[in-house]
Amino acid sequence: MTGMVDSVGATGILLVASQRDDRRCLFDLLDKQGFRRIHAARDATQARVLLAERPALGLVLLEFAADASDALAFCAHVHGLEAYRQIPILGLATAATRRGNESLEDVRGWLHLPADGEQLREQLELLQQTKPAPAKPAVDLPQAGPDDYRFAFDDDDRCWVISTPDGQVLDVNAAFARHVGATAAELRGRTLSVVIGEAGVGPTELLQRLAEAGVAERMVQCPRADGGNAPMRAVTRLATWRNQVVHVTALQAQGHVAQARGLLNLLAQLRKAGSNEAGVRQAAQVLVQGLALDFVGVYAAMPEANAEPVMWAHQLRQPLASNDAVPDVLQQPALHLVLDGETLMHSDDAMRLAHSDAFVAGMNFKAFAGLPLVDERGSVLGALLAGSREPWVSGSLIPETLHVAAGHFAHDMELRRARAQGRAHGLLDGLTRLPNRLLFNDRLENTLREARRTGEMFAVLFVDLDRFKSINDSLGHSVGDEVLTAVARRLRGSVRASDTVARYAGDEFTVILRHITQREDVLRIADKMVRLMDAPLMLADGSELHITASIGVSFYPDDAATAERLLKHADVAMYSAKGKGRNGYQVYVAQSEESHQQRVALESKLRQAERNGELRVYYQPQVDVLTEDIVGMEALVRWEHPELGMISPGFFIPLAEETGLIVSIGEWVLRRACESTARWTRRYGLPLRIGVNLSALQLMQPRLPDMVMSALHDSGLPAGQLELEVTESISVKSIPHLLRNLARLHDMGCHLAIDDFGTGQASLDYLRNLPADRIKIDQSFVRNIGVDPDDEAIVKATIDMAHGLNRAVIAEGVETEAHLSFLRQQHCEELQGYLFCRPLPRNAFDLLLAERQRLLGAARDQGTG
Repeated sequence: MTGMVDSVGATGILLVASQRDDRRCLFDLLDKQGFRRIHAARDATQARVLLAERPALGLVLLEFAADASDALAFCAHVHGLEAYRQIPILGLATAATRRGNESLEDVRGWLHLPADGEQLREQLELLQQTKPAPAKPAVDLPQAGPDDYRFAFDDDDRCWVISTPDGQVLDVNAAFARHVGATAAELRGRTLSVVIGEAGVGPTELLQRLAEAGVAERMVQCPRADGGNAPMRAVTRLATWRNQVVHVTALQAQGHVAQARGLLNLLAQLRKAGSNEAGVRQAAQVLVQGLALDFVGVYAAMPEANAEPVMWAHQLRQPLASNDAVPDVLQQPALHLVLDGETLMHSDDAMRLAHSDAFVAGMNFKAFAGLPLVDERGSVLGALLAGSREPWVSGSLIPETLHVAAGHFAHDMELRRARAQGRAHGLLDGLTRLPNRLLFNDRLENTLREARRTGEMFAVLFVDLDRFKSINDSLGHSVGDEVLTAVARRLRGSVRASDTVARYAGDEFTVILRHITQREDVLRIADKMVRLMDAPLMLADGSELHITASIGVSFYPDDAATAERLLKHADVAMYSAKGKGRNGYQVYVAQSEESHQQRVALESKLRQAERNGELRVYYQPQVDVLTEDIVGMEALVRWEHPELGMISPGFFIPLAEETGLIVSIGEWVLRRACESTARWTRRYGLPLRIGVNLSALQLMQPRLPDMVMSALHDSGLPAGQLELEVTESISVKSIPHLLRNLARLHDMGCHLAIDDFGTGQASLDYLRNLPADRIKIDQSFVRNIGVDPDDEAIVKATIDMAHGLNRAVIAEGVETEAHLSFLRQQHCEELQGYLFCRPLPRNAFDLLLAERQRLLGAARDQGTG
């Protein structure tokens, strides 16, 4: 493997795959294997453009689609070029698209999509061991013989066997010969299943597995030189050897570490299988193949229907012959014992059950397990049965793996039942069909975990209807129910699809607003809710009813770090709104002592963060609306605390401004952003624009223009590539010499932009006099495109006004194709948002620019050609 990395790493790899996810996955896998020069193309046409540059290549990974004509033509094209006549090609295919192509002479091996690191490593090792002799050099060297590949084949510590598709052994390496105590000459011509100690799997089944999945993995009891057997993991794949298609089998001793690694991979495959019927069958098949079991069955109990258990999955390692008569497992006592809660585990004495269970007897099981599938309350939901015609050797991890698999199936079964029947009523409110308190609390905990990981802000709202008791008392509970249903509908219509609205209890509703960047966005939504509630409600009898609501708001992480305290603080704020006359909203305000303690603790941590290097600069791309090409990026500061993780900028930036730390932090961000941009300009020749925010406190500094000039000089970045962003809420009157400082920066050649446009109180005179080149529309308006016509009108008017003042426009918060389409129609010049890319750390952004350069270069070459 080291030789393959060294040789190909010195040249390169060409990866051709149509799906972006497949390209990214394979790119990462190859990178982890040590390859550094990886050229990626989405199709054969783009790959031909890359080849026209004659890059040094040592390997091609090529996708075969359902119609393999393009891939076959590309193979011929590659091997028709003198520079790549001997280059090996590995095929990429799903089980369906690979059928019929296995024996192609141009393809040296296959990777099953989606690929994983283990199969990639094995294919690369096979290439290393069977690669053709290099072209004859200028000086005469001894001619390579037909078996000169053996220097690598025999030096490998793992056992290798090469056999024909009908199961005849053609060759073995020295490690396997030592293991079984026989010479290679003695083993050639014998049957593969006998040589490796594999029972019940013949050449026909092996061919079927290879055709369906591209690989056949199983456990075997390989004979040892001392007369015993050793459990080994056997992995068979197709390869070309001496101009014929062969089966290459790698055998690895299942020591505890190796066995545990294989079983962990198996459990990961279980998790990917999904919880629908097809996923359960796939998971059962994974167990059959990965543990070398002869049978796996998953059954659901049906006690509520007083009916027989139902089969979810029934997988056999080898189909039964038509003349085999095995009793139905549903009618046998072993299954019913397990459904009664009893665990059966017979690793090597399963025949003890044969006298009472005809299924075990008929299948001739030596090992058998029956595990109940239980929910969190201990109730039996079903059963997992597994059997093998070979005993499970001492030290095997099969029983433990089956216990974990049983937990997986139980979780899936409980989830499906919750969706399908009884517990659905326990998670949704019966009247409004909103999530109830139980489901809301679960979603709040999930949102909290995500926010701790990403450093994002979110808000919790507590909504209480004013004087609802009087409605029930005077108009009756049926009208009360009508009101609650209408309130639920209005609340649901006032938030995004990613937010959560729940009926918490009685006339109390709770809301989670996720992915918040500014507190003002939440306050705008709360105000919208108050206005929606105040609108007259038409009852079923034709009469009108006026209702109002009081709303309390708390923010994570500003107000609390736990779900319980977030709800408590939102509740406190809601009662504050009621105390101020109802029909309004209030944001939680900490008690003075509590607030002071929090502020002092955070200020101390923030000062340490600056000294300890915990601050990071992230970069979010800005793209051209027509070409969607990267034209710039915005520098964003992040705080990565060693214990608390990522801390939201909405949490620490206001404190940095209050304490004056924003001046030093802002200068640090500016210098890092200029250094990175200058480096990328030199490396990729891309004069990208970098946007950096200036706070009000920075704008007050008389030395601001000198500091900016110093940062540009030290980094070598041209002033024309720096754009300084000033928020619209900054008042000209409150900041001495603001216009003079900005004019000086503009005269230096820097660009200026008005950030968060639409959220402040800027006048047309302000816009006309400020030397701004660009206006950035705040994301709170952009995100409501397609949802709120008022916000759409604001966006359109802003773009028209900016163009009328000769200003360019960039829209923030672009998340959907609908946003893109609308903004493109309105002739907005540039876009920024999650639809294109999240903010990235410097190294990740560097990789993004490298990929951009490669793709643009290929497209230009294709256009000129």
